[in-house]
Amino acid sequence: MDGMNRDLIDEEVRAEFRSRLENFLSILNAQIERLRLRYVEMESRGREYFEKVVECLVNMDEDRAKIYAEEIAEIKKLAEMVKKSQLLLLQVKIRVETIVEITEVIGLIIPITSLLTEIEDELKTIAPEVVQNLHDLSICIEEFTSTTLYNKFEPVKYEELSREAEKILIEAQKHAVEIVKDKFPDIPKLDENEKRVYTYLSKNSSEIDLEKCSKELKMDIREVKNILASLEEKGLIEVEGE
Repeated sequence: MDGMNRDLIDEEVRAEFRSRLENFLSILNAQIERLRLRYVEMESRGREYFEKVVECLVNMDEDRAKIYAEEIAEIKKLAEMVKKSQLLLLQVKIRVETIVEITEVIGLIIPITSLLTEIEDELKTIAPEVVQNLHDLSICIEEFTSTTLYNKFEPVKYEELSREAEKILIEAQKHAVEIVKDKFPDIPKLDENEKRVYTYLSKNSSEIDLEKCSKELKMDIREVKNILASLEEKGLIEVEGE
């Protein structure tokens, strides 16, 4: 490919290339939305089970609380996988959008296939409908990169792109863990006084009189304040004001 051809790729080639990538984007957007909805569903189920754990702990039913806690742990693992895959697909989407805008960087499409393979492995058991569509997308990319159309573009350094793909995977994993950790709080452990105060709060209005609470529970008002702070730290209540 001489200098002139390198700078001016035939418009017909550009149009065919752009059409293929726009089709990729359509598929990607649908899969990203599916994963978003699946994660929202898991987050909702996690919150529901968290409330049941607390309820069981307050009612001294630790065996049942343990069952719900184990379910939350499983949901959390799956949620991390879904969130990681969603983040990776967003990276893929941004990459494809870049290539659509700047056709000369076609070589950047290569790391996408390795990312898609990673996502497929993660989602095999929890989102098979997404996996099939991603597999079709991978095949489409592979077919495209084997055509003479692809060979019209500037060759790329595959070693550098492989390192980039690995970096994207690691960053997505870290980000997914941080997000899920924030949305799936640790299962709380309550001592007897914390259970008493939490039960009192559950049976009364959201706003309580500290003096009245301490008298009825026969606890020092400072201890009640400390327990409220502890319950807030464990994600069970929100304390407003003093």
